[in-house]
Amino acid sequence: MKKCGYFASILMRLVAFTACFVALSLSGCSLLPRAGPTASEVAAAGQVDNEVLFDVVEVDNRVVSTLLAQPKESFRARFPRDQQPPELKIAIGDIISVTIWESAAGGLFSGGPPQQLPTGSRPATEPLAPEAPRPPIETPAVPIPGIDQLFGPPNQPPGAVPETPFGAPNQPPGATPEMPPQGGQPPSGNIRQPQPFPIEAAATASDRRGATIPDQPVTPDGTIDIPYAGRVPAAGRTPAEVQQTIEALLAKKALGPQALVIVNRSDANAVTVAGEVVAGARVPLSSGGDRLLQVIAAAGGANAPVHETFVRLSRDGVIATVPLERLVAEPSENIYARPGDVLTLVRIPQTFSVFGAAGRNDSITFDAEKLTLSQALAKSQGLRDDLANPKGVFLFRYEPASVLRALGLPPATRASNVGSPVAYRFDFSDANSYLLADQFPVRDKDIIFVADAGAVQVQKLFTLLQTVTGPVITGLLVCRTSNTKC
Repeated sequence: MKKCGYFASILMRLVAFTACFVALSLSGCSLLPRAGPTASEVAAAGQVDNEVLFDVVEVDNRVVSTLLAQPKESFRARFPRDQQPPELKIAIGDIISVTIWESAAGGLFSGGPPQQLPTGSRPATEPLAPEAPRPPIETPAVPIPGIDQLFGPPNQPPGAVPETPFGAPNQPPGATPEMPPQGGQPPSGNIRQPQPFPIEAAATASDRRGATIPDQPVTPDGTIDIPYAGRVPAAGRTPAEVQQTIEALLAKKALGPQALVIVNRSDANAVTVAGEVVAGARVPLSSGGDRLLQVIAAAGGANAPVHETFVRLSRDGVIATVPLERLVAEPSENIYARPGDVLTLVRIPQTFSVFGAAGRNDSITFDAEKLTLSQALAKSQGLRDDLANPKGVFLFRYEPASVLRALGLPPATRASNVGSPVAYRFDFSDANSYLLADQFPVRDKDIIFVADAGAVQVQKLFTLLQTVTGPVITGLLVCRTSNTKC
């Protein structure tokens, strides 16, 4: 019995110690393990000693509407004047081809007139012509005695019109033979007539050929060299303007000159495509205009998933970045490329982090360009019903000054070029919050924190007490109910 009293005194001391421990734990719960601050602690930590460390915003319909109304990075907004295809102009170093025609033969750029043959003479070599059919045999009006008996057909009655042995060409036997044409009239029937070889047409065509000037680059002074016209300005002008200048300079020297200027190669009128997810190329632009997606396709296309690929356009010192998926989904963002553009395709995996009383604490990757809070929580397996405080779901991010002004929030003392820290709070005990979460946009590098419920700390306390006192109490009970000495 003395031993049992000794153990009882020890148990009383342990209970006293436990009571003190419970008091300390319930006063601050700082001695108990937990994943993060409570909801009240997060709200209180936003402002300390009149200093705003971060803004805490209760999410409602106004907040969601304000965030959705904020403008996104847009090619159409940053480059508003580039909705039409650019006018391509000749630049220094371009390879130019020029062809000149004249209205008649014998000019500066055409051959002399064809040599005229003397009248009545025949060329040394005559062209071959289709063989003309033989003319039909004329039948004399009065039969010649003795001839009919020799050459006439048998069984022909006297006085009948004699027939040829096989009939006239293209004429059935027994028909009256046609008379040969007179007065230069064309023969009737289907007799194939010889076609004269078009010597004059071939000569004329050869004399009217244009003279092509060999390809030449535009010199550093911006000109090209045209025979009989001299140095013609070309840089900074369109091919049509150069054509008009050449025709004007040759108007008094050539016979009705007409010029055609073609740019065979132009390094200036091209777009540079580079990046880690594309092979890279220098894509020349066509005169009809090429949009950004056409240029990217000409360079080989992106090798990364569309929702992870971003297009960075650098033009005239202005840089803008837009997701490739938006170029595909919104045709207005697919603006025309301009000479000198630099397109850089980069792969930026979009991620958000989840902490606290969620089903999955992890850094999760987006699988689309747009992601809402409801989708993000679903990817993290939602809130744990045994731990989570539905009124303590927070989303942390840095917001630009424009969003702070729209929400009427003061900038935090930690604000920087990245933005000002903001904690958006959701109350999922209200069913309307689920609709708001389905519209609330999640961005890259957002942090979602789910606070523990208040009862969780009490549960953790009793679990800890049971772990400490459970073996002692079990030993006392065994000692008192058994006959063994304790």
